[in-house]
Amino acid sequence: MIEMIRYDNTPTVVVVLVPLRGGLLMVRRALPGEGFGKLALPGGYQMLGQSWQEAGAREMMEETGVIISPEALRVVTVETTPDRRQNLLFCQSPPVEHQGAFVHDAEVSEIRVIHEPTETAFPRHTRVVREFFMNSGDL
Repeated sequence: MIEMIRYDNTPTVVVVLVPLRGGLLMVRRALPGEGFGKLALPGGYQMLGQSWQEAGAREMMEETGVIISPEALRVVTVETTPDRRQNLLFCQSPPVEHQGAFVHDAEVSEIRVIHEPTETAFPRHTRVVREFFMNSGDL
């Protein structure tokens, strides 16, 4: 009998910066646990069989209803969390047009466009948001 080796790989979380209406698109987290009720950048796990670009576009659609082009996403920075349990891939889309209301899933309680740096649910998000505004909306 052949023994199966089980690998415990580090998952990738794709976090997306979307310039919109002269600001930056943010979500208020509705998931219980860390960051509940606080603002964060949209994002989530890259699923098996998806490129990181496809994961970013999917998460953006699920959490905000905003459609972005996966091909237009570019990497801003990649970091590993201090506990080494996740790789965070921060990426940015070109500015998008989105008229009308936002639509979100159960992971989000509110969608906002911010026009200046703000404290977020996660220190890394806060730093990337601050850098976005310091660089006039382009990282």
